[in-house]
Amino acid sequence: MTRPRISREPAVDLALAVAACLVDAYVFSALVNRWEGDARGWLAAAFLTAGAAALLLRRRRPVAVFAFVWVAGVLAGPVSGVDVRLTAVSGVALFTVALTRPGRVSTAAVVTCSVLALLAGVQEAAANPPGDRAVAMPVTTVFSLLLYGCVWAAGRWTRVSRQLAAREAVLAERSRIARELHDIVAHAVTVMVLQAAGARRVLATDRARVDQALGHIEEAGEQAMGELRRMLTALRLSYHDDRHPPDGLAGRPQPGLADLGHLVRAVSSAGVRVHTRVEGSPRRLAASVDLAAYRVAQEALTNVTKHVGPGATVEVRLSWGDSELTVTVADDGRGRPPDRALSTHHGLTGLRERLAIVGGRLAADPRPEGGFLLTAVLPAPAPQPEWAPEHAERVEHAERVEHVEEAG
Repeated sequence: MTRPRISREPAVDLALAVAACLVDAYVFSALVNRWEGDARGWLAAAFLTAGAAALLLRRRRPVAVFAFVWVAGVLAGPVSGVDVRLTAVSGVALFTVALTRPGRVSTAAVVTCSVLALLAGVQEAAANPPGDRAVAMPVTTVFSLLLYGCVWAAGRWTRVSRQLAAREAVLAERSRIARELHDIVAHAVTVMVLQAAGARRVLATDRARVDQALGHIEEAGEQAMGELRRMLTALRLSYHDDRHPPDGLAGRPQPGLADLGHLVRAVSSAGVRVHTRVEGSPRRLAASVDLAAYRVAQEALTNVTKHVGPGATVEVRLSWGDSELTVTVADDGRGRPPDRALSTHHGLTGLRERLAIVGGRLAADPRPEGGFLLTAVLPAPAPQPEWAPEHAERVEHAERVEHVEEAG
């Protein structure tokens, strides 16, 4: 059972509101230092508390909260007659507007803060001796303007950074979906086209081969439709379930090296002779690495059927090393190339991107004796031995026995 996610936003907003209120009371205002407990002091404290309390609604109504805080900041000092300034509270409200609202709205908000800055300069001048007022007012006003400007700039910068991150996430998601679609559709369509072409050549002379080819076409189509259906279902669930944000195509059943036999049979049905060879000790791979290894073999075999054609001979070799798996697919180049171009020209590019994500690398080169060689190296660390509790108990018991024997 999945536990409901508890939002921390209310606690963060409460802590921020309390902190802003305390900063204004102790740093930007004379409210605490000159507290006399009279009605004016209580009125000033009420303005400050109301402005800070409004910050609890800043996520849902940022513009309304800023307007309320701005009005409270303008009226607090003149109405109460106490030097109270809502500088920090106004800064938090301004940051929220700059973060969540378009440029025109946030720019208007920071411009209106010039009134608060000017009012702060007037209050600072009134709180100083007559000889210092000529300096106190412009210095405080400029400082307040710079403070509001920096807060606004920080909000806008954070907004732009989040938009860029979201845009990069969307582009990465599109790339992952494009790779999956290519891997699913390109292989199935290639097999279906080649089978249909072969069936048409022997339509009038060999009905048994036609029936066999139609069966392979049906199988390839059903397999592709099944994978597409699972992928689209996973996408709909990931984008509509708020508890599980989209994370690529995680969650749906993915093919792996265990499905290599089915892939070989599908390619062999198109007239390509495929031999598989395993070297070393196979072991369990991470799901993403297992999928990448399968896609390497699928892309290479699909390319052979598209560019070399029936009659070609291919060797698929899985070499298990101490910490890596090397997938090698080599063809002899001796086939009957299809009459029409079936390539999308994006297969190897997408494959390199997929391998780079899981920490692998890809090399694709023509062979001197003819044909093509594709080599992929993927991380495959050996499993670490598990430390079982019962093993620990046996070790401790053995140590106690040794100690007893030594003592005896």
